[in-house]
Amino acid sequence: LKQQNPARKERFARLEALGFEWELCSSWQERFEELCLYKQAHGHCRVPTKSEEHWNLGKWVTVMRRYHNKDKFQDMQKDPVWKKRFAQLEAIGFEWV
Repeated sequence: LKQQNPARKERFARLEALGFEWELCSSWQERFEELCLYKQAHGHCRVPTKSEEHWNLGKWVTVMRRYHNKDKFQDMQKDPVWKKRFAQLEAIGFEWV
Protein backbone atom coordinates (compact mmCIF):
# COMPACT_ATOMS: atom_id res chain seq x y z
CA LEU A 1 0.00 0.00 0.00
CA LYS A 2 2.69 2.48 0.97
CA GLN A 3 4.66 1.92 -2.25
CA GLN A 4 2.01 3.40 -4.58
CA ASN A 5 2.04 6.62 -6.65
CA PRO A 6 4.06 9.68 -5.56
CA ALA A 7 1.07 11.60 -4.15
CA ARG A 8 0.04 8.64 -2.03
CA LYS A 9 3.64 8.08 -0.94
CA GLU A 10 3.79 11.72 0.17
CA ARG A 11 0.61 11.32 2.24
CA PHE A 12 2.08 8.27 3.96
CA ALA A 13 5.28 10.21 4.65
CA ARG A 14 3.32 13.08 6.21
CA LEU A 15 1.38 10.66 8.42
CA GLU A 16 4.60 9.02 9.54
CA ALA A 17 6.16 12.42 10.24
CA LEU A 18 3.24 13.08 12.60
CA GLY A 19 4.01 9.82 14.39
CA PHE A 20 1.30 7.65 12.84
CA GLU A 21 1.84 3.98 13.75
CA TRP A 22 1.24 1.40 11.02
CA GLU A 23 1.53 -1.55 13.39
CA LEU A 24 -1.87 -2.82 14.42
CA CYS A 25 -0.91 -4.96 17.39
CA SER A 26 1.14 -2.50 19.42
CA SER A 27 2.88 0.81 19.16
CA TRP A 28 6.60 1.23 18.66
CA GLN A 29 6.94 2.62 22.17
CA GLU A 30 5.24 -0.42 23.72
CA ARG A 31 7.64 -2.77 21.93
CA PHE A 32 10.58 -0.59 22.92
CA GLU A 33 9.52 -0.76 26.57
CA GLU A 34 9.13 -4.53 26.25
CA LEU A 35 12.67 -4.67 24.85
CA CYS A 36 13.96 -2.61 27.81
CA LEU A 37 12.38 -5.12 30.20
CA TYR A 38 13.89 -7.99 28.22
CA LYS A 39 17.32 -6.39 28.44
CA GLN A 40 16.91 -5.83 32.16
CA ALA A 41 16.11 -9.53 32.63
CA HIS A 42 18.65 -10.98 30.17
CA GLY A 43 21.44 -8.39 29.99
CA HIS A 44 21.22 -7.91 26.21
CA CYS A 45 18.84 -6.99 23.37
CA ARG A 46 19.42 -10.09 21.22
CA VAL A 47 15.90 -11.49 21.43
CA PRO A 48 15.65 -14.91 19.76
CA THR A 49 13.04 -15.14 17.03
CA LYS A 50 12.40 -18.80 17.85
CA SER A 51 11.47 -18.14 21.47
CA GLU A 52 7.83 -18.97 22.19
CA GLU A 53 7.74 -16.54 25.09
CA HIS A 54 9.28 -13.61 23.17
CA TRP A 55 8.35 -14.48 19.59
CA ASN A 56 6.68 -11.14 18.76
CA LEU A 57 9.46 -9.12 20.34
CA GLY A 58 12.07 -11.18 18.48
CA LYS A 59 10.36 -10.47 15.17
CA TRP A 60 10.12 -6.77 16.03
CA VAL A 61 13.85 -6.65 16.82
CA THR A 62 14.56 -8.28 13.45
CA VAL A 63 12.43 -5.69 11.67
CA MET A 64 14.18 -2.83 13.48
CA ARG A 65 17.55 -4.16 12.32
CA ARG A 66 16.24 -4.46 8.78
CA TYR A 67 14.92 -0.88 8.83
CA HIS A 68 18.25 0.41 10.06
CA ASN A 69 20.59 -1.67 7.89
CA LYS A 70 18.99 -2.11 4.47
CA ASP A 71 19.60 0.33 1.63
CA LYS A 72 15.97 0.20 0.53
CA PHE A 73 15.01 1.85 3.84
CA GLN A 74 17.34 4.86 3.43
CA ASP A 75 14.40 7.29 3.35
CA MET A 76 13.23 5.89 6.67
CA GLN A 77 16.72 6.30 8.13
CA LYS A 78 16.57 10.04 7.35
CA ASP A 79 13.12 10.53 8.86
CA PRO A 80 13.24 12.47 12.18
CA VAL A 81 10.83 10.08 13.92
CA TRP A 82 12.88 7.05 12.95
CA LYS A 83 16.18 8.79 13.73
CA LYS A 84 14.88 9.33 17.26
CA ARG A 85 13.78 5.71 17.49
CA PHE A 86 17.14 4.42 16.28
CA ALA A 87 18.85 6.67 18.85
CA GLN A 88 16.63 5.26 21.61
CA LEU A 89 17.60 1.73 20.60
CA GLU A 90 21.29 2.64 20.54
CA ALA A 91 21.00 4.23 23.99
CA ILE A 92 20.01 0.88 25.51
CA GLY A 93 22.82 -0.99 23.74
CA PHE A 94 20.89 -2.36 20.78
CA GLU A 95 23.12 -4.23 18.34
CA TRP A 96 22.42 -3.66 14.66
CA VAL A 97 23.99 -6.91 13.47
